[in-house]
Amino acid sequence: MRKTCLLLFLAALSLGMRAATIAPYTGSRIFWDARNPVTVFSSGGYARMIELQDGRLMACCESGGIKISFSRNKGKSWSSPTLIAPNTNNTPNCVPDLVQLSDGTIVVGYNPRPSTPYTEERHFGIRVRRSTDNGKTWSNEIFVYDADYVFENGCWEPSFLELPSGELQLYFADESPYTKTGEQQISLCRSFDGGLTWTAPQRISYRSGYRDGMPVPVLLADKKTIVVAIEDNGWSGVGDFVPTTVRTTLANNWKNNSYVSGSSSQRNRSINHNYCPVAKGGAPYLRVLPSGETVLSHQSTYGEGDNMKMYVYVGNRLAKDFKAMSKPFQQGTTKGCWWNSLAVIDTGIVVAVGGLDGKVVMMKGYPMKQFLAPYSPKPINPLTFTSYGQVPMGNETGTFSYADFSYDADTLYMTCRVFQRSSSLGEGSGVVFYVESMGRCTDVPMSSSYRFNILSDGTLTISKGTRRDWEQVSLPTVQAASAVAPTYYRLELRIPWSAIGLNAAPVGGNITVNLEILAGDGSLVERIPDASPTKPATWMPLKLIEPEEPSGTSAPLPLPQDAEERAYDLNGRKVGEQRQGILIKNGRKVATRRI
Repeated sequence: MRKTCLLLFLAALSLGMRAATIAPYTGSRIFWDARNPVTVFSSGGYARMIELQDGRLMACCESGGIKISFSRNKGKSWSSPTLIAPNTNNTPNCVPDLVQLSDGTIVVGYNPRPSTPYTEERHFGIRVRRSTDNGKTWSNEIFVYDADYVFENGCWEPSFLELPSGELQLYFADESPYTKTGEQQISLCRSFDGGLTWTAPQRISYRSGYRDGMPVPVLLADKKTIVVAIEDNGWSGVGDFVPTTVRTTLANNWKNNSYVSGSSSQRNRSINHNYCPVAKGGAPYLRVLPSGETVLSHQSTYGEGDNMKMYVYVGNRLAKDFKAMSKPFQQGTTKGCWWNSLAVIDTGIVVAVGGLDGKVVMMKGYPMKQFLAPYSPKPINPLTFTSYGQVPMGNETGTFSYADFSYDADTLYMTCRVFQRSSSLGEGSGVVFYVESMGRCTDVPMSSSYRFNILSDGTLTISKGTRRDWEQVSLPTVQAASAVAPTYYRLELRIPWSAIGLNAAPVGGNITVNLEILAGDGSLVERIPDASPTKPATWMPLKLIEPEEPSGTSAPLPLPQDAEERAYDLNGRKVGEQRQGILIKNGRKVATRRI
């Protein structure tokens, strides 16, 4: 008996100690508006993009030479491509990069790659062209570097960085020094006159016996550190290329022929495989957000057979600890996303630029550290719906959705518009909304943690945390409703603050939320990057904005033009029709609402 009591005590103690306080996730996560991809080039690949000083976007790609295009509306539409570096002498010009200098000069670099049969007068090399009139006209070709004339000893993938001093740096992968081996280094040429003339190359990164490749440099927000993203196939036990960073201080700036060796502490694996085993593969690309955080992409076929995917991560201000993995492009099983890049535009929007099926396509992503809930009086619909919502999702499953939030003194509101993948809805389609009302940073759901599962017909199931898992409960004052249109459905959830243990709206307090989109029979789940349904510490903070503050919601997007929605009550029963913003019930107008 005493032994049994001891075992029960230990079990109870274990149950009580199950909840552990852990550090919250504090970095940004990128939410991709995957329903709205834009074709930048109808044919081509290896594209790069920047935002110019006049606000236009400029892109370049390889497509029968080097082509450029411009957008005056932040990427909604693009000009007809212009060929600025045609192929000549059986030597395709490939893999471009571009930069606008502080004086306004635009420089495009590219990589001549001779086709077979090789001849000694045609070399693999690096060239640039300049424009001093915002891209209207371009200079003749400017020589930077020549490697050997055969593929095995070529050079590859130029990439630019302008320093605060005005020095323009051009990094590239170079195997010309290793004609007897398969090794490769990262080389650097410098220009001190805006790209007119260039120094001889110097080695800045080299791992003996391996192939450092595909460099992309940035200057961190501290303005003291140069970081170069490369692909590195020399990490022990991996057997593949791995996104890696090498670095130096701006004060050092690769002086005295210094370089980062394979054993250097200045060489760092970007993404820990214990965090994410998919984080291997080539073609890394690195950029810096206005917040100082860093974003990194790479391509990989991990778990996808031959289907190449683009993966994006968010790192800290040191370009380390990359997490929050996401895939910008929703792809079928036969599509590949090759030789991709990133751009940061406007006030911090991340643009993924991918090569899909012979085209160049862009996708906008929105880095967020928190969600916003503006104060709204108590209408039947708390939001005016001038936009789809601040939280776009759908890049994983292809079931695209837009969620938004608001609140008043008594209630928290969540609404979500979900676009169907087909004309029929699966029985498990819906949205799961999580709330940690006390903002507790734990590794299990607490008694202040709530889960609201709303199906597309409005059926609502509520669960509460038990310090181990979830337990279904009844909260009669919580309300849910749905409206179904031919191409989408919309769900609305109203949660009284009192139902989740709060006496008032926690303005200035701690509250965290999580969101999942269920598709088909519920087996396909779209999740927020790095948010676990059972770990409130990984959920997103929800800031309640006081009435006098601006809402900070995203820019308006056009509403779909659906003729009719069917409204459902809390039990999933049809109660009316939505016609031109008017809810009809039993043949009478009940309320005006925009859905």
